[in-house]
Amino acid sequence: MKILAKVSRGPQKGEIVTPHRHEDGTYVVSLKRFERDYIRVTTSEGFASEIRKGLKGRMSSHAVKGPRLFSQ
Repeated sequence: MKILAKVSRGPQKGEIVTPHRHEDGTYVVSLKRFERDYIRVTTSEGFASEIRKGLKGRMSSHAVKGPRLFSQ
């Protein structure tokens, strides 16, 4: 499953981002941007499922500095 989003504002507007895989191999979804609220999922399917439920996902690319939260 390929999950993509497009940056909608700022200097990287138009850049395509994908789910950010953390060093521990997990993806992060959250309602808020704070680390204490992170929910870690192990698969891209789990990531997509949580996004469909209304959570935001941390996504990044080589052109975008640091992962950002994106919503559906």
